[in-house]
Amino acid sequence: MRKVKVDLGNRKYDIVIGSGAVSRIPSAIKKARHTGPVVLVTDKTVKAKTFGVFRSAIGAIDNEIITVVVPPSEKAKSIGVFTDTAQKIAVKTRGHKPLILAVGGGVVGDLAGFVAATFRRGVPFIQVPTTLLAQVDSSIGGKVGIDLPEAKNLMGAFWQPKEVIIDIDFLDTLPARQVRNGLAEIIKYGIIEKKSFFEYLEERIDDVLLLDRTVLEKVIYECANIKAKVVEKDERDERDIRIALNFGHTLGHAIEAAAGYSDLYSHGEAISIGMVLASEMAVRLEMLKPETLQRIKSIIINAGLPIGIRGLSTADIFAAYGFDKKFTKGSNRFVLPRKIGRVEVVEDIPEILIRTVVREYVIR
Repeated sequence: MRKVKVDLGNRKYDIVIGSGAVSRIPSAIKKARHTGPVVLVTDKTVKAKTFGVFRSAIGAIDNEIITVVVPPSEKAKSIGVFTDTAQKIAVKTRGHKPLILAVGGGVVGDLAGFVAATFRRGVPFIQVPTTLLAQVDSSIGGKVGIDLPEAKNLMGAFWQPKEVIIDIDFLDTLPARQVRNGLAEIIKYGIIEKKSFFEYLEERIDDVLLLDRTVLEKVIYECANIKAKVVEKDERDERDIRIALNFGHTLGHAIEAAAGYSDLYSHGEAISIGMVLASEMAVRLEMLKPETLQRIKSIIINAGLPIGIRGLSTADIFAAYGFDKKFTKGSNRFVLPRKIGRVEVVEDIPEILIRTVVREYVIR
């Protein structure tokens, strides 16, 4: 197994990566010095498809286990589900401080983490991500939250887990679309931080899609290591370092919101389009070479991800875009690439340029 340390002083924790990593769940709970009940938060789909992967680990936990099942899909990250989950935990753990064990994709991790950050003014939690997307991105770094109808993650907190346990055996349970979903964030890391990793992905993207164990473990480790180093430098997004992780997310999140968080676009599909749109804007601002834009488009296409927008209009996207939380004092802020391995934050991009680029990528 591989291990990445996230060094945040008294909030430091390990990310453990490998086949069979879920066996660490009981020891992670003991390491957290928790003797009270453990609340397992998962969704219906995860419980049905992946319980066999972590059944023995759950059976080895000495603590009382309480299970709370939430609905699948992004719609679980709502105020209603958040309140319902917190109330169930309150009733079932009355008089005791729980530890929350989030087993699922990014939606489960974000929701359960936000409950952990706010319930009793904060209780410990452990992330056990079951999707490729969650394993390389959302389970790491302590950003937790829920959506409002207007936009994603408008309510949230920074609440670091006690440990992140990444078991690549979960990936065998994923449909192909979910594997591609995670590839979007993987490609992002190469573009924002590490040219050599991007080049490795250009060569081995098919092996990731085929769930080659050796390649997967290396890829997940590289992503976890990149994100851990960024988070260590800017834990709470206050130094314009962590914002690099939002490359492709400004318009990507707007696409998700415009689609009503429906099955029309997965998170990774929306972010793929968002990365292309941001890169196109960078070309037109003479920041990025056109041939680099073509490399970015090519790797996204080879990953089976979209680069154009179907089923939405420019007006739909801009109605959601105005709620983006990266706006400051009314000014837009975009993460744009300079080259593979380097991005910059650019403010006050002319709205006509943004609208023009979006309109050109809408497929009618």
